[in-house]
Amino acid sequence: MNNLESISRQYEEGKVKDQLLEYMIFEEVFGSTADKLYDACRAAAIIRCETLEKKTGVQLPNIKNSAIDNVSYGNGIILTGIEKKIGAALIPMGFAGPVKINGEYAKGDYYIPLATNEAALVAGMQRGMKAINLAGGINTLVTFDGMARAPLLQAPDLASARAFCTRIVEDRNLLEILGKQIKDPFVKLDHIDPYQLGTKVFIRIICKTGDAMGMNGVTKAAADISRKLIELMPDWKLLTISSNMCSDKKSSHINILNGRGKSVHAEVFIPEQILQKAFKPVVTARKVEQLIFNKCYLGSSLSGTLGGFNVNAANSIAAFFAATGQDLAHVVSSSTAFLQAEAVDGGLHYMVSLPTLEIATIGGGTNFGTAKEALRLLGCGEFGKSFEDNSNVKRLAEIAVTAVASLDLNTTCAQVDQFEMADSHVKFARGEKDK
Repeated sequence: MNNLESISRQYEEGKVKDQLLEYMIFEEVFGSTADKLYDACRAAAIIRCETLEKKTGVQLPNIKNSAIDNVSYGNGIILTGIEKKIGAALIPMGFAGPVKINGEYAKGDYYIPLATNEAALVAGMQRGMKAINLAGGINTLVTFDGMARAPLLQAPDLASARAFCTRIVEDRNLLEILGKQIKDPFVKLDHIDPYQLGTKVFIRIICKTGDAMGMNGVTKAAADISRKLIELMPDWKLLTISSNMCSDKKSSHINILNGRGKSVHAEVFIPEQILQKAFKPVVTARKVEQLIFNKCYLGSSLSGTLGGFNVNAANSIAAFFAATGQDLAHVVSSSTAFLQAEAVDGGLHYMVSLPTLEIATIGGGTNFGTAKEALRLLGCGEFGKSFEDNSNVKRLAEIAVTAVASLDLNTTCAQVDQFEMADSHVKFARGEKDK
């Protein structure tokens, strides 16, 4: 304990670098004993938090006393999950379900965990699920599977740039050579799309990445491929390993049209009488169709959105991502959603498409703590043995689009009833009675 107190003083005085704090405690206090790694990293987080408290005069007891075991050790390197850790953030978690999914990979009844601070979200999704279940369940399928990274190369002249763009598409031998540069067994080159802008050539590399979201693996693959291209074309230059043509963590049309991560779709036919039973008598298929057209297409088009042709898809994606340990920055692109509703004979044909859902069952936050438990709850807690073996993440994608479909269906029908959405939020969030 004296060693720990001494290290704490040294850290507070600035004599210990942040990145070395865990190493020092692990070695000097716990003798580099493997089963004490978590204790060492936890002690480091507490020291940082207490030092921060002293420097700022702000007490942080909840942050300091919260922790997630996401540390690992290998080849002499401590992986702490994030840098300069001081504790953990907590988000309330609820669940919606069961909901019946008739998918290619998700088959049966699912309880969907949701981490959110927003009142009415879980209740709203639950009511959407009621209508879906009464209609016999929702159909889902995945139409695209691939992760993109886009290096930017500089050609010596226009003609060379054009010749390369042609070759990278047509020369199968070159693609085979480039594919062999990738050594990760969970990453395989699928194809490369080139885009010329003067002497600049953006190469959008698309890879299969198994059950991983694959961003880190594809970044490494992009580096390996770029090194080989510069070797083959020494008069070319690499300007950046990521040119924003990927397009990572940004809403973009290239992802909408070509897909990134998973492109996943859902549909359900809801008979007219079920709409009234699950929602209100005023809700009809025709009114739902009109509202989605006026709101999600006229309103969204007038506002200039890229992919916001939905009611509130980001709510579902954010809560689902937080619960299952996904990269939260990908909510920006993954919540791109297109909602469709058609009044047909006897009821409503309702559809949701997520063209760029970046999601995983392994890697990042999915491996630890509550996220791992949430994935097991969904039957997605495992991962395949190769880039081809990824039924777990496709199942997760089908569950994610079901969550979006359920909440958007409910919120649409609440808006058909004019003031219901506003009144329900006041009731659930503030405890006030309806007007």
